[in-house]
Amino acid sequence: MAGFLRMDVSHGVHDDLYAKILLVEEADRRVAIITLDILGLNRDEMCILREIVSEETGVEPSDVMIGCTHTHSGPSVKPNPASSLPVRRQKQLIDLWLKNLRLRVREISREASRNLREARVKYGRSLVTGLSYNRRLPIPEGVCSLIMDTGSMRDALRSLYKTWGMPPKLIEERAKPAIPTGTIDPDLTVIRFEGLRGDPIAILTNFSCHPVTLGPANLLISADYPGYFVRFVEEVEGVTVLFTQGASGDVRPYYSERSFREAERIGVALASVTLRMTGMMHPLPSGIDVKVASEALKVQFREMPTPEEAGRMISEKEKSLKEALEEAVKTGDFSEVRRLSDELTILRDIAEEEVSSFPIDEVCELQVMAFGDLVLAAVPGELFTELGLEVKRRAKPRRVVISTLTNGWIGYIITREAYEEGGYESRSALKPGFGELIVDRLVSLIGRV
Repeated sequence: MAGFLRMDVSHGVHDDLYAKILLVEEADRRVAIITLDILGLNRDEMCILREIVSEETGVEPSDVMIGCTHTHSGPSVKPNPASSLPVRRQKQLIDLWLKNLRLRVREISREASRNLREARVKYGRSLVTGLSYNRRLPIPEGVCSLIMDTGSMRDALRSLYKTWGMPPKLIEERAKPAIPTGTIDPDLTVIRFEGLRGDPIAILTNFSCHPVTLGPANLLISADYPGYFVRFVEEVEGVTVLFTQGASGDVRPYYSERSFREAERIGVALASVTLRMTGMMHPLPSGIDVKVASEALKVQFREMPTPEEAGRMISEKEKSLKEALEEAVKTGDFSEVRRLSDELTILRDIAEEEVSSFPIDEVCELQVMAFGDLVLAAVPGELFTELGLEVKRRAKPRRVVISTLTNGWIGYIITREAYEEGGYESRSALKPGFGELIVDRLVSLIGRV
């Protein structure tokens, strides 16, 4: 299973995962949008799927957009050396699963190309708060990564400071309840395709929140909250609903426990807002142009040691951390302790080769797909919410929907400041500033369509 470092393999299927396709044709231009209920795929596999879609639908491969919902309870596409299953057997299962995925994509592409109907398009947007939070909490030493349930937030800082070796008295002075206050993108976007009599044909949705309601202890295959969300809407509307993941690199769901009950609660909440929007959506003008533009950037990686080099550096870094801790106890300034702790974590990840759930692409493909003034903007990684909001702000008055984990995988795409602040996401393999470059190029692409 992908999304967490699980030692055990899946024990069964709680709810099915789906590949879904939406074909849109205007004049002589046909485009395809596909969603997959998986963590993500690298660009090589995405290109194979695009060729399959092209063969069955006539859509140019460059006009195919494939996004992953980012469920952390789906199948892995990279063997895990720590798993209870031998690596050779893992590879066999992964290859078989990918072969079946390609067959499914071919089937839905063929079916959709036979069922095109004349349609109208409507757009709706609602602000949804209380379901998601930014897991990066600013503290004097940098940030605290709030990867936890709501019941643990009160003692999150206390636990963090304790791991650093901060004296108990100082902990009690500084450890306030870790209530998240960071930026989120509350937009729930709904794009509704209707027949000429108003009957629904398909619905495309977008929301920014990590599907991690089910934690690493879960060993059942599941689409997490997006699965519940789309199933509820599908049961009411009777049509296919597609879910795309927004800019959620640093945003997670509020939950009181990691359970299917919580995933269902979030799914029901999003479904209710979606259905309430039905009668208040704005129709797009008839005869709108459908345009696509893309750009491939060479990924800029930060300098990282090899696993062997990292292994040799760990003991020296541990020595530096011990010295920094002794100084921090005297001065009360634990900023250097935080920095060295983060660096030590990165070195250990590299030494144990646990940096990524699957290979990181060396090419970053950005893609935009426009339906009049409504634009889908695709990014191949986990984009920070702040960066996604910056794209939306700079692209106004165009209405932009950010689709992440789309057309490839380059890992966490974080702000320049996040590297200095530290925290979980600062392990990103990308060079500082590459996230801001992506924003610039994406805004430029939107201007072209």
